[in-house]
Amino acid sequence: MYKENLRGNMSIQRYLIKHQAILSILVFIVGLILLVIGLLDVVLSNYMPESVTDFTSSFGGWTYWFLLLGAFAVLVFGWYLFDRYRKIKKFNELIESSSKSKFRRNIAEIETLALFLGKEYEEKVIEKEREYNIKR
Repeated sequence: MYKENLRGNMSIQRYLIKHQAILSILVFIVGLILLVIGLLDVVLSNYMPESVTDFTSSFGGWTYWFLLLGAFAVLVFGWYLFDRYRKIKKFNELIESSSKSKFRRNIAEIETLALFLGKEYEEKVIEKEREYNIKR
């Protein structure tokens, strides 16, 4: 029974790792929507048309929570997406090297980036090692 639950958790974990970029984008978008709703009601309600204030007031006291949760999600997942983009760019620069010595010199950083970015990037590292005939 325990092993079955463990396997189930592992498949969920693998799914989350495999789709971390898409999930982060979705959470970022939801956070952005919550942030806008919170801003419209809490900060800008005096300057909005009546139809907008009617919409935002329908959430009641939750708009303060929307504002906080939205700001948190936008900051955290925005930073995560920016950092992921930076790591992908760095990984591609290092892996596209036509020099075997440069590849070997940067292998530790390349592998660290590949582990963060996911399985497809790990496979690119393995492919590049085969191309350069590097054995471990």
